[in-house]
Amino acid sequence: MTNVTFARKPAGGRHSRLPPALRRVLRALDPRLRLAAAVGWSIALVSLAMALLVGFWTMREAREALEREIGQLYATHAQRLIDTIDTNLAGRREWVAASATLIGVRDGDLAGPDTERTLNDLKGALNEIEWAGIIDLNGIVVAGTGGVLVGHSVGARPWYTGAFLGPYIGDVHSELLLDRFLPPTRDGEPRRFVELSAPILDRAGTIRGVLAVTLGWSWIESLQRGTLATLKDRPGAEVLLLGIDGTVLFGSHQTPRRSHIDLSAYPFGTSHSVERGLLSGIARSSGFADFPGLGWSVMVREPAAIAFRTADRASISIFTVIALGGLLATLASVLVTGRIMGRLSAVAEAADDLRTGRKTTFTGPVSRDEAGRIGRSIASLIATLQQANAELSAVNEELDARVEERTREIERLSNEARAAALVRERLRISRDLHDTVAHTLLGLLTQIRLIRRLVDADPSRLPDEIRRADEAAQEGLAHARSAVSQLRYSPVRDDGFGPALRRLAAMQQDRTAARLILDMDGAVESMTGQTPETLYRMIEEALRNAIRHANAETIQLTVAVGDGGEGKQTLYVAVRDDGAGFDRAVDQANHFGLLGLHEQAELIGAALSVNSAPGQGTVVAVSVTIPSLPGG
Repeated sequence: MTNVTFARKPAGGRHSRLPPALRRVLRALDPRLRLAAAVGWSIALVSLAMALLVGFWTMREAREALEREIGQLYATHAQRLIDTIDTNLAGRREWVAASATLIGVRDGDLAGPDTERTLNDLKGALNEIEWAGIIDLNGIVVAGTGGVLVGHSVGARPWYTGAFLGPYIGDVHSELLLDRFLPPTRDGEPRRFVELSAPILDRAGTIRGVLAVTLGWSWIESLQRGTLATLKDRPGAEVLLLGIDGTVLFGSHQTPRRSHIDLSAYPFGTSHSVERGLLSGIARSSGFADFPGLGWSVMVREPAAIAFRTADRASISIFTVIALGGLLATLASVLVTGRIMGRLSAVAEAADDLRTGRKTTFTGPVSRDEAGRIGRSIASLIATLQQANAELSAVNEELDARVEERTREIERLSNEARAAALVRERLRISRDLHDTVAHTLLGLLTQIRLIRRLVDADPSRLPDEIRRADEAAQEGLAHARSAVSQLRYSPVRDDGFGPALRRLAAMQQDRTAARLILDMDGAVESMTGQTPETLYRMIEEALRNAIRHANAETIQLTVAVGDGGEGKQTLYVAVRDDGAGFDRAVDQANHFGLLGLHEQAELIGAALSVNSAPGQGTVVAVSVTIPSLPGG
């Protein structure tokens, strides 16, 4: 029976210095002390988790909706602006082509007064025209507004060579030669121009020269300002005009001119996206009518943090409302659960009274709900336990009496076991003396008798026989010393069954000309105890008999382990020789070796069999049941 003691923490603790009212509130809200508080905090945690999920979901949905809405708005403005630019460029190209046609059908020289007047009228019609001129077929400017570039060669300019193929529009660039002859800009920056040109054809369709017009950047600026005016409710937005390679042709304070934007991040077909913290709408030039466009792009973009500020505020507001609702739900659930679980608290108080010893019986609430059912179950269980404790006490008293009686019986059996151990030790000593000293003394006695006979019969042989008698005495003394040392040393106990058998086999092999074979199961390698020690002595005796009496060519020692059933194993030992054998029908009463083997087998409860016949060799087999070996 296991006794479990629950230690109750002293009241107060770290809240002991607080006012009593606040301490009661903290105890009421402590989920470790009140189940109602645990339920309330669980509701609060669930509410907070729901607030987080709803807040994140709302923020994501709001961001996606705003991204679609604002991104589409920006893409629409970008598309409108790039379409306007394409339309204006296409119209100006057609206007330049029509002006070239009017100049070409006139008679007279291209550099006449009428031509100068036509160029000035052309420049006055469009404020963004910075310069207009006529170039002859040799690439020399023969007329120009304000006389600028007249006489200069422009035959290598792309807009000049391109005009021979039809109306031409060149991409924006800085024309340094022209910029030197024009008034300086207010910011000192070089001008940037879009160059238009068209062939001047006579009535027969022959090219007489080229009409060239350079457009300044003012009309692009006015278009950008108009787009920004439509986005005045989004002050963080910027409008960018990008070249075909992503170079900013017209930018803002945040993204100045000549900056570069990787257009590969905005594949064709993408109208808006969020890249690097910026919500962008983009539109690419698609030309107008037969004008293919210059490959420009317009991008309207705004920092995502500013664009999504409204959605983030809405998400935070929703999260705050849900969190406050969860807190209110926690307080309400604590109060409501406390009322509901009052009867369960009564069960806990009754259990505390029983545990501390204030009461010996359990008295729970009388009700039909779960608390009442738990109280009745606990009362029944406690009554059963008290009865079982009383019965257990009676059984313990009876067991104490039986233990005292069994103790006396064990002492008696222990005395008998010690006496039996002494008898076994005496038998072992007698077997050892028989196997060593007795055999040696018998040989010595035979030598002495022979010497007595030779004194009269053949005195010349006396020295040899006396020497043999001395050797027999020395051998007997060595055997006696060995027997005494074996009384103190146990090979199996000190080295293990396997090493002891290998050492025994090697020692016996040195004493015989027969071939000795050892076949041993590895599971018995580390066996120790009375059974292995007794088996070792039996094997030693069987090997000694085979070497001395069998005159065999081969002696085989086999040690094997087999299944003994019921979680045990059977150990098999066999000593076989192919020697002379003997007749078991003859009286073997004086053969103490075989008698000793039977006695040792009885000591360990083993089965011994000795099978032999004259000329058929001998087999000594032993089998004994042992506990299961590790790995066996």
